[in-house]
Amino acid sequence: MSPSSAYAEINSFQLVAVFHEYIPGAQSAFTELIEAVRHAEAKHVIVPSYRELALNRTLQDAMLTHLSHATGAEVISLDSGT
Repeated sequence: MSPSSAYAEINSFQLVAVFHEYIPGAQSAFTELIEAVRHAEAKHVIVPSYRELALNRTLQDAMLTHLSHATGAEVISLDSGT
């Protein structure tokens, strides 16, 4: 069981989908994530680390802000130190 799956189960969340971006710098999976969260009206998004969104902290913050504004969902990082 992945850390995200375990967290979801422990906190009574339903894990619906997992998104991976395979091409550095691409954002197709991020765009798909936003659409899926909107469609499901999800309230939470779980990430292993904010570094899963981007390596650069400024870009991480921009993506988190965009995700929050576009969906209203709370992003939970399992590694809050990143």
